[in-house]
Amino acid sequence: MTKLGVLIASARPNRVGEHVARWVTDTVKERFGDAEHRAEVDLIDLADVTLPAFDGLTSPKADGTKTTDHARAWGERIAALDALIIVTPEYNGSYPGALKNAIDYLYEEWSGLPVLMVGYGWGAGTGVLELLERLLTRIGADVMGSVGLAFPADLSLEGDVHVGEEPTAALHDRLEALEAKALTSVA
Repeated sequence: MTKLGVLIASARPNRVGEHVARWVTDTVKERFGDAEHRAEVDLIDLADVTLPAFDGLTSPKADGTKTTDHARAWGERIAALDALIIVTPEYNGSYPGALKNAIDYLYEEWSGLPVLMVGYGWGAGTGVLELLERLLTRIGADVMGSVGLAFPADLSLEGDVHVGEEPTAALHDRLEALEAKALTSVA
């Protein structure tokens, strides 16, 4: 069975991320729900993970030793995944601080991990998706593409999700590629 993480990158109250993540997980369940294609989904909410600002004694790239319980738990959770979908807003043209901090805690756990990005914002998350792809590629993740959702075309500020055909088809296509990559990683 494939273990797929869906990470909600926004940790602020009244966020839209939970609604977008629900759309993503519902689509994942549609795709992986039959007996032939099965996946266990780990919904990772950075509002619940609550990592403090990076407090490691050394750089995760230089030394993968985790010296705190929260760093060890975070590393184990990500290492257990076969693939990851990051659901992120675009805040001022970039990613939320909680997401950057969560990425910075680890290094080898990201290496080779198939990652799909779902961004949202006024410009369909274009800015955050470009920056996040650059960051994830730099740390060795296997970026499998992205899907952008725009206010108000695909969702409202209150979290009403009404995604059109094009982003939905794009998510299905990217999930197909993610599934193929995750299955070859597991085999």
